[in-house]
Amino acid sequence: MAFFASGHEADESRIADLATEWRTLVAREQETRVTQVAAWETQLAEIRAEQEVLLREGRWVAGPDDLLTILGQSRQELHHSALLAWLLDPQGRHGFGSGFLEALLRRCTPDPPTAELNRARPALDVRKSKARADVVVAGPGLYLVIANKIDAREQPRQCDQLHESFGPEPGALFVFLSPSGRAPVTATGDAREAFKTMSYAELAGMLRDALARAPGKGATAHGREVASNYLATLEREFQ
Repeated sequence: MAFFASGHEADESRIADLATEWRTLVAREQETRVTQVAAWETQLAEIRAEQEVLLREGRWVAGPDDLLTILGQSRQELHHSALLAWLLDPQGRHGFGSGFLEALLRRCTPDPPTAELNRARPALDVRKSKARADVVVAGPGLYLVIANKIDAREQPRQCDQLHESFGPEPGALFVFLSPSGRAPVTATGDAREAFKTMSYAELAGMLRDALARAPGKGATAHGREVASNYLATLEREFQ
């Protein structure tokens, strides 16, 4: 019995020691947590103070910075067609002259007409017979037809009708512009060969290159700003 009592007392003593150690560990952990929480709260207060300074100075910003995205129009074909026609206008105040038009033509044919590109003029929503072209750029020896598709489907026989209606024009060239640069599903036979594909990422690259060159004498600050802002839309939406 004395041996049993001695062993029991040893167990109780060991349990008491473990309980003391446990309470010490818990207390130490609580102190650490309190210290960490205090440090976090201090850091958070510093971050909030820095944010307040940035907010007051207008340097805490978010959201888009291109006009079409701000207006919720970044995938509207009509707006993109209008901007493309403007970029292709040699007299546009972007200051590219005929350089942007020539760059696009070189994607269509190895020997584009370049002698009188300054006389070329763009037009939107050009209709002939049953066909409607989103953008047409016409000039001496040039008749560039652009079909622009972003999210809408092609109409039945759309590209075939474009080729049939506009193909007889002197210097007729055809471009199918889309986000992926896919081939048009409504171009068959001769139209399939005539249509050159272009992606919006390629269009962005052309515009980036044009902006990197020195502006022409006809450039205005607003014109360059519009071109740069449109590039921001293309990079945000299609890259």
